[in-house]
Amino acid sequence: VAAAEPLPERRSLLAAALPFTQALLAQVGRTLARAQAALSWPEGSPPSPPPPPCAPLSDADLRTYLGPGGRLLRPHDLRLHVYHGGVEPGLRKVVWRYLLNVFPAGLSGQERLSHLRLKAAEYAALKTALAARAAPAELALVAAAVRKDVVRTDRGHPYFGGPEDGHPHLAALQALLTTFALGHPRLSYCQGMSDVAAPLLAVLDDEAQAFLCFC
Repeated sequence: VAAAEPLPERRSLLAAALPFTQALLAQVGRTLARAQAALSWPEGSPPSPPPPPCAPLSDADLRTYLGPGGRLLRPHDLRLHVYHGGVEPGLRKVVWRYLLNVFPAGLSGQERLSHLRLKAAEYAALKTALAARAAPAELALVAAAVRKDVVRTDRGHPYFGGPEDGHPHLAALQALLTTFALGHPRLSYCQGMSDVAAPLLAVLDDEAQAFLCFC
């Protein structure tokens, strides 16, 4: 920005730059005009305002998305509600299974329970089979990599608090991550996976279901 009374050398520089500046501003103006024309809405169709933040999804809200037999009828609307408002903490155990595609579409409440029992049995069989099939050296290597992160889990959280030896929740976290790594050898275990799996396990309080959600 030039001073109120620029020096002679500064005045000469401003005079030289003025045509370029005017041309640049004119080009910017034309570009903005074209952009506004391209983005303009037809008459009578003003853009809708963004949806306002809403309250966290409650049990009563969830029931509005369910139909006869407890079937989820409006999964997209449910996801939008959670996106804009979140979920009440006590309902996360239920809703996260919808959001993470644990259930096939169209299942009733009873069918979802049967599906969870089936998947729990499949997980138990998979965990046993993968551990038995893996070479001892591979199993030891994967387990050691997983263990490094498992012991770093936030021990201030009540679910993971207490002595490390024999801790059932740390053991469940170790098992589900080891099973995932053995079942996905190209990916195996990557540092930080435990940070994703730990909240799932703490909320669902079920190793098999946390494995499903993590996958």
